[in-house]
Amino acid sequence: MNTLVQKTITGLGLALSLSLASCEKDNLLNPNPAGSARSGAGEDISPNIPQIHKLTKHGDATLTYADNGKLLNVTTPVRGSLAIQTDYTYSPGTIRAFTHQGKSVLRDETFTLDASGRCTESAEQITVVNNNTPLHYLREWKYTYNAKGQLWNYQNKNSCVGGFGYAYNADGDMIGASESTGISSSVATTFNYSQPGGDPMLSDNYPLNVIGVNEHDAYLRIFGRPSKHLVTLVTRQGSLDGDYYSYLLDGDGYITQRKQYKLNGAALVDTKSYAYVLTNIGFSF
Repeated sequence: MNTLVQKTITGLGLALSLSLASCEKDNLLNPNPAGSARSGAGEDISPNIPQIHKLTKHGDATLTYADNGKLLNVTTPVRGSLAIQTDYTYSPGTIRAFTHQGKSVLRDETFTLDASGRCTESAEQITVVNNNTPLHYLREWKYTYNAKGQLWNYQNKNSCVGGFGYAYNADGDMIGASESTGISSSVATTFNYSQPGGDPMLSDNYPLNVIGVNEHDAYLRIFGRPSKHLVTLVTRQGSLDGDYYSYLLDGDGYITQRKQYKLNGAALVDTKSYAYVLTNIGFSF
């Protein structure tokens, strides 16, 4: 990858890539249009050809892509054990995400898409081992969107419990996620995008899927129009604590490192690195 020019956002500023994944009709399943892979410092990339970033590392996870640019698999190492891997297969109107650890199946979820490429339903088969006996569960979900193409809610098809509802501000940023925890109860999570000291809000150039949806998949851009900015603070209803985030960005404004701090005490709880392959639009990847 080209040498990255990093800038540090001081203080506990941030940004959690919790933004919803976008899903425009001309770019339905491909997180970035296919392009010519360019990696390694010092490569000569023509400034006259549009360039895009493809995420290849997200913390410990490694993302790989097919020749057509679609996400092929995500592999996460597990200390002292086999890596966990999710393999993606594509069919007209559906995407299958198959997660396994060696020969052990952990999750098998199929996403159904509408004509615009947004996920409207999904069905997940989960395997849980109890006393050396594998138990298999099927859960089905439905997803709805508002007039602006933003994810409005997703819900367990067969239960009133489970799922999230989302709220947005005038800029199109998601400001709240309400998780249903019972027939008449819920817990809300609030997101703030302001920068300490009144600095301009930071654009999110590579949004990942938001809370709730990221439990189904963090990377597929099939869950509606994403937020535009990076989150600075996340708080949860009924809690006196919260989380701040800070970033290092490259010269194009893409995240190369994210740090997570607790609001109380400012303790660092997580550091996650990001890496990309820089590609040219119009060339095979």
